[in-house]
Amino acid sequence: MTGRSRPSVSIVVPALNEEKTLARAVEWTLEILKSVADDFEILVVDDGSTDATGRIADELGARYPQVTVIHHSRPTGFGGALNAGFRAATKDVISLIPADCEFWPSELPRFMAEMARTDSDIVTSTVPDRQLPAYRHVLSWGWRRCMMLLLGECPTLMGIFMVRRTAFTRVVTHSTSGMWAMELLIRLRRDGARFSVIPMEVHPREDLRESKVANVRTVLKVFRDIVELRGRLRSA
Repeated sequence: MTGRSRPSVSIVVPALNEEKTLARAVEWTLEILKSVADDFEILVVDDGSTDATGRIADELGARYPQVTVIHHSRPTGFGGALNAGFRAATKDVISLIPADCEFWPSELPRFMAEMARTDSDIVTSTVPDRQLPAYRHVLSWGWRRCMMLLLGECPTLMGIFMVRRTAFTRVVTHSTSGMWAMELLIRLRRDGARFSVIPMEVHPREDLRESKVANVRTVLKVFRDIVELRGRLRSA
């Protein structure tokens, strides 16, 4: 990083009914951050969970001073949870680790190293040769095709990302689905942000039926966010 060898780091952990994996995700992330940063925080966003996720999050917050918990009374969507966490972040750079542990905290040092090496404002990711059921590939293809047709662009993002807080706070996002991250990247690109992309690995949950993204309600919400984003970008 320019002017600092060890930037402060905020990690957002969005969680909706992830009682099985939340503690592991947070404690693993804490261990990784201790090795790469002198000043860091983890913001757990309990997005209206109906299982023990909220209680576990509060226990983690009481046990570790670096952990802050944000509770939503009802689900706001993956994008809504990310937006709440990112807006509450206070450190130099911000990233995320989903509570389901599909993306491992051990990847975070690579994002920090790439940001420092390239002096980028944001580092995104690809997942080469990602193994998914056929219907998930169809959903992904359809989402990206829809973005190209309606927005004229589809940023590269298949895993997690890391952004400088100074860049993040220059733009405003409105999407509440998984489109939130895509809207952020589009707005940052239009704002002149410097981008870099690295490959990373994904470790899918054992039962993909527990996924929060592969259902009709989420697909319709993503499509609605794309259409609404098109209108906002045209009027900007």
